[in-house]
Formats: sequence, C-alpha cells, structure tokens
Amino acid sequence: MTDPESPIVALARGITALEAQRALLGDAAVDAALAALRGQLAEHQAAVPRRRLVSVLFLDVVGST
Repeated sequence: MTDPESPIVALARGITALEAQRALLGDAAVDAALAALRGQLAEHQAAVPRRRLVSVLFLDVVGST
C-alpha cells in the first residue's frame, strides 16, 4: 500500500511542473495558475500545527496559608 502524498508536497510539485511549462503555456496562463496554487500552499502551511516548548512551575509552600 502506498502512502498518499501530503498536500504541501503535492502543491510544491504542481508549482514546479507549471514553471517547467511556462514556454509552452505562456506567462499569463502560468502566472494565473501559480497564484492559485501558491494561495493554497500558504493556507496549508498556516494550518500545520507547531510545537512550542513551555515550562511550568508549581510551588507548594508549607504553612503559607
């Protein structure tokens, strides 16, 4: 069974493939398609969860209350 490609990788490959077809399709068509793909890529990259390091300190002082 093959693993499906992540949307970010698929969009990056699509952008690369479109850039390679610029001479055949023309600048206007490629630029329009790239704008849409880059917008989708930005949305997917913004949705990727990020981990951050957090420190938590608990203190219990005997007889403080």
